[in-house]
Amino acid sequence: MQFFWVNLGATHKEAKNGQFLWAPRSSRSKHGKEQFRTHWDNVAKVQTGDLIFCYHDNYIRGIATARGRSYIAERPPRPSFKEWQNEGHRVDISYNELKRPMRSDDIAEIYMARFDARTKPRLFNSASGINQIYMASLPADAGQFLLEQAGIFVDYEDRIIDAGSPQKISSTTRTALIEARVGQGAFRSGLLSRWNSKCALTGLKNPSLLVASHIHAWSLADNAGRLDIDNGLLLAAHIDRLFDSGLISFSQNGDVLISDKLKEQERYILRLDEFTKIGQLSDGNRRYLAKHRERFSFS
Repeated sequence: MQFFWVNLGATHKEAKNGQFLWAPRSSRSKHGKEQFRTHWDNVAKVQTGDLIFCYHDNYIRGIATARGRSYIAERPPRPSFKEWQNEGHRVDISYNELKRPMRSDDIAEIYMARFDARTKPRLFNSASGINQIYMASLPADAGQFLLEQAGIFVDYEDRIIDAGSPQKISSTTRTALIEARVGQGAFRSGLLSRWNSKCALTGLKNPSLLVASHIHAWSLADNAGRLDIDNGLLLAAHIDRLFDSGLISFSQNGDVLISDKLKEQERYILRLDEFTKIGQLSDGNRRYLAKHRERFSFS
């Protein structure tokens, strides 16, 4: 399953009432040169079942599900499309209005920090406004973040899990996957055993303050990775938050890597100078940590 964001200006009513999205294949410059745009090309990448966040007038107002693959189609005979070339990419959709529309200003800071660099093209400009593009391709963790912020993740949970494995999933495995997403169940039990019931970095032992954290995010992993104990670290709650946000990572040897986004005073308050290394990393831990460092651009 893929995730996309579409900016619906004048075509908002067509998307909602006509149940389709359309973008031109190209345009012509004033000198007659054919021009292609990534944000139009993204429409051609949409597959059956993909989710598309529909944005209009400062809010995500609906979620569209692609009813089929994108295909070449003539420009719709509607006034809102009249300025474009005659041929383009079309996606037929099922549009569902959000009961609680989500304002872009409310998600801008987190989205820009965690996801925008991996969004193609970027959604936000330097002033935290939405760029003037048509469709952006979102990383899977960004798509699932938006579902969570909209309070509707549970409506799509089974579909996301089904997309994570080519095989049919048993009810027992499905339950384990749901529990693992929130750091509970067999995944947590396995990490408590693996790390002797203490934080892998600080040694904290209070179970109420320990989080079963995925190294390669649940949202980015396949179902096997979501349940793999090697894809987990048992971390104190504040260390988990730093790790999950990409403010710290760990080298192949377990040394703490600190993002430049974390100020010196913040590092001091969090006592990161005292806790500098995780020991006893497995080869599996190292493979997943390489993905974490790549995700958050640690060199």
